[in-house]
Amino acid sequence: MKDFENSLKDYQTNWRLAHLPLIIGNGTQNGISKPYILPNRDYLQNFFPDIRDSLFEELDGYVKSKRVKPHTGIHNLMSSWVVCANMYWPFRNPEGFTLLATFLKEVTGLDIHEITEMDLEYEDDDNDFKPGKLLGEDEGGMRGSGQTSPDLAIRFTTKESKTGIILIESKFSEHSFYSCSGYSKTKPGKPINDKKDRCLNPSLIVDSDFKECHLTSWNRKYWDLLGKELDRRKFSSLKKCPMSSSCYQLFRQQALAKGLEQKYDISVSAVATDSRNEELKNSSIRNGMNPFPEGWRELFPNLKLYWFTHNDWFSFVKQNNLNSRWNRWVEYIGVRYDY
Repeated sequence: MKDFENSLKDYQTNWRLAHLPLIIGNGTQNGISKPYILPNRDYLQNFFPDIRDSLFEELDGYVKSKRVKPHTGIHNLMSSWVVCANMYWPFRNPEGFTLLATFLKEVTGLDIHEITEMDLEYEDDDNDFKPGKLLGEDEGGMRGSGQTSPDLAIRFTTKESKTGIILIESKFSEHSFYSCSGYSKTKPGKPINDKKDRCLNPSLIVDSDFKECHLTSWNRKYWDLLGKELDRRKFSSLKKCPMSSSCYQLFRQQALAKGLEQKYDISVSAVATDSRNEELKNSSIRNGMNPFPEGWRELFPNLKLYWFTHNDWFSFVKQNNLNSRWNRWVEYIGVRYDY
């Protein structure tokens, strides 16, 4: 039986042959040419037609005005960034916000009365809450590159007029939430991690009050925000620091959500993925954790991590498609992603 990623590659290739027959040739990404990668010039064909036609000017204007750097795989039919845009951006309007608020209230239990804004590659407008200041990340980063920028952010108000924000990491065929830059990469002007064995010894990291985490030498503030929230005994029992192999994006987004509690009454982290991607859910096992999301919740029992699927969102829209308002979206998404 094929794994999800390879099955998806075959499906997207066949979808392209059936629906984009006039596009000739394969595109490349990271030096690799595949039939599920469109030529760069045809990247718009990767989007839901309403985005391409009436909404793309709005999306393109948003990207430019907010200085968002689209992912390098914007022409890749497997792109999770494009999935995020296709799945949620068409609902950035009063009717869509109402529907999305109802869905998110059901899957999170949060008191979401009204959605006020939706952001791609979110960065707060307030300088005190930008990743450079709040998380100690490099000042040269921008939305979508070189900093913690959640794929999707939903801002809302409660019935009591409290403010809230949900930071959402969108995944599709990815195998994990990637490895820590302090473990797997070198950065110009930053100390080199020449003692990587520390990253394989969680108890050492905890016993040092996180000073042995190489990220502290880069002045990253993740542990400043999350250290007190960690179940240290649980963390110390793991095979290695989970951020070294499969949890880094979750870690950074959780830290951002914690930091934004200073601004919002409710600030939480969430993940949206494909329900068929079992490899992603099980990627935490290699660290000695339980599968996601339970394994992560056990490490940070007092913090909220919500997990929902693109499939559930699709089904919800399909079931609540009053007056056939979302017919075009349902028809496209159902075929495009085999939902």
